[in-house]
Amino acid sequence: MIAPQPSAFVLKRHARVWLNWPEAVELIHMQDGVGMTAIQQHAAHGLPFVARSRQPGDRPGMVQLGLRMPRTENPRSLAFCVPPSMVRETTDALSLVEALSQQTPLPSGWYDTLMHLQADAAQLGLTLRIYGSLAWQCATGTRYLADNSDIDFLLEPASLEQAHAGLRLLEAAEKEGCVRLDGEMIFPDGRAVAWKELLANTRLVMVKSAEGATLATLESVWKQSAWH
Repeated sequence: MIAPQPSAFVLKRHARVWLNWPEAVELIHMQDGVGMTAIQQHAAHGLPFVARSRQPGDRPGMVQLGLRMPRTENPRSLAFCVPPSMVRETTDALSLVEALSQQTPLPSGWYDTLMHLQADAAQLGLTLRIYGSLAWQCATGTRYLADNSDIDFLLEPASLEQAHAGLRLLEAAEKEGCVRLDGEMIFPDGRAVAWKELLANTRLVMVKSAEGATLATLESVWKQSAWH
């Protein structure tokens, strides 16, 4: 885990974030206060939140965080901000290897599919990471998944060749039909695009970053990325 540097605080999309607790309780900012109790209980148990994109109304200079609630709760997603000084530790999104090692209960047929996908990714030198329901279930031990849930994969390739190989890998796994897949690919400049949009080869794609979301041409997204 990485101790944050508040003076230059930039988090990757879906990074896991632990707060200084209970010091942070008085400094949490929410627009309407809905879900504050759930946020406090989550932090008090030493569980991580996730970095999210900026939303209208977020205070400047704050760290944007999110908490996903179980399927039975409403609202499902909670958004809030804290000062950088209240962040204790950060680390990347949960890897698929970590998720599988936790032996989290999975719907029938999922485990073998994910093990094969992990093995194929390893051969490409790719670390597949996850976010969404599976990641929250692994983090909390609470049931988030249903038989019709999808798995959100985070693909962060180190080269253009690895990017295309990773996209082909996820596309092949999706076509097998055993598990519904979704997620994003993060480019070297930190911007993220849904990997299914990249495969669809549409002219315009939704590009997400810490500052929010915007439309861009697919050509510009590929060209502006400085691959190693």
